[in-house]
Amino acid sequence: RRSWLPNGRRQSRRAGRAATVTPALAEALGRARYIYLTTYSQAGKPGTVPTWCWLHDDALYFTTQRASLKAKRIQNIGRVTVHVGRKDGPAFEGHADLVDDRPDLEGAILTAYRRKYWILVPLWMGRYIRKGLRAKTSVLIRILPSLPI
Repeated sequence: RRSWLPNGRRQSRRAGRAATVTPALAEALGRARYIYLTTYSQAGKPGTVPTWCWLHDDALYFTTQRASLKAKRIQNIGRVTVHVGRKDGPAFEGHADLVDDRPDLEGAILTAYRRKYWILVPLWMGRYIRKGLRAKTSVLIRILPSLPI
């Protein structure tokens, strides 16, 4: 069950963390084709890349190669900044982590990607993502929003 917080924010209780997503942010994430994800090195140096996304249960998910720099930074630090839609779009801070052994989420993200990116996923990317997740060369990433900025 979700409880409502002031200013229309929803709070979900998962794994001892409270994550908040405003209705406006949820709407923007639903419309956005991309997010611009900033990950941070141990020295604090930022790196920003565009990526696809899927909003599910107040968390944002995407897939990436397990050996990618963003996956390594997330595994080491976990701190991320997300800009929705464009580099100067609505933004929030969050904590990201790798999600392993969740075939239900892996299947759901592929279904969501098929609907959202209806040309690329059925023609090519869907097979590439599915094979990577199955072979464990790709990984599912979950971002729990913490602060709007």
